[in-house]
Amino acid sequence: MTDTGSPPEVVVTGMGCVGRAGVGTSALWSQLVASVDHPIDSSPLSFDPSPWFGPNEARRLDPYLWYAVAASEEAWLQAGAPDLDPSRSGVVMGNLYGATTAYETQRSILQERGPSAVSPWLCAVACEDACASQISLRRGFTGPCKLVVASCASGTVAIADGAAMIASGTADLVVCGATLGPVPEVLRTSYDNLRVTSPSQWVRPFDRRRDGFAFAEGAAVVVLERADHAAARGVRVLGRMLGWAQTNDAFHMSKPSGRGIEQSMRLALRHAAIPVAEVRALNAHGTGTLAGDAEEMAAVGRVFGNHGPAVTSVKGRTGHALAASGAFEVISVLLSYEHRAIPATSVAPEPDPTISGDLVWGAPRPWIPAVTITNSFGLGGHNATLVMAPP
Repeated sequence: MTDTGSPPEVVVTGMGCVGRAGVGTSALWSQLVASVDHPIDSSPLSFDPSPWFGPNEARRLDPYLWYAVAASEEAWLQAGAPDLDPSRSGVVMGNLYGATTAYETQRSILQERGPSAVSPWLCAVACEDACASQISLRRGFTGPCKLVVASCASGTVAIADGAAMIASGTADLVVCGATLGPVPEVLRTSYDNLRVTSPSQWVRPFDRRRDGFAFAEGAAVVVLERADHAAARGVRVLGRMLGWAQTNDAFHMSKPSGRGIEQSMRLALRHAAIPVAEVRALNAHGTGTLAGDAEEMAAVGRVFGNHGPAVTSVKGRTGHALAASGAFEVISVLLSYEHRAIPATSVAPEPDPTISGDLVWGAPRPWIPAVTITNSFGLGGHNATLVMAPP
């Protein structure tokens, strides 16, 4: 990363999400601070697209697009529907696996009714970047529009890329986040055979009983813009993006090395010009896998020492939205600023004695919002870190 002097400050002015808890960030916060632990429901998400799509449009699209558009509309409204130069407004979205439902539906139609019955829209819907282009189409944005695929770090990378566009002067406003549609049975089975999913569906990050993660469909989107534009519009700022970094372990397709995680955090802090001691909270990737949780917390210990930040993982409440997980967790950090509380990793934990750190257990921890790190990691060795701060 090169020093460009004093780049524009990047702030968040809108956020929106769709998930198991429902549509909206209020529903997500209620899920994050629930007073009891519970297994994750990984069944297909029941979602009515009619508030955002006409019946014909909804039929020719796919759930991953429904979720992305609905989340982006909520974020856009919270940002005050800004009227900025469309040529300097962009979209960056993360996605993984794409239009699985549309593929399956049209494959059945091909087999049962023949080639002439296959939707001509499938080829466009199945382009995974459609989650970005659909938002640009609706908003009339003519600036940068792209897809990010970095496995389960995709959402965090998408938000980092959006912030970088603003900081570099490429755009004044970027809608960014990620989406995950239904995960087909064959892929679920592959994850099961990799032994990273929870047979019990109880997702227990950093707990001695942990046995893997559980899937969660949905989308999470934020609106980033230049701080001076937000100030001129008089819109409420939800948080600030101070720094970001991405690394790769270059170690193994599915096992984390820990060193790439550590380097990602160190580089993000360097980019933000924030001393380690100023970080007060850390949103961990924390999927509830045996190796992943241990390697992440060991890396946190190497970066922060014995007196590190308060650490939480929200996946025990939300499940794992794969590509979209990091975007959901950016919103969880923003909500922790708004509500002045850090969600607990679990209500009734049995902490793993081999893992050390200031983990938030039992109940949400009241706090004075301060600098926060959020981490995301993914298959193939992807690591991404954002450094955030309250408004």
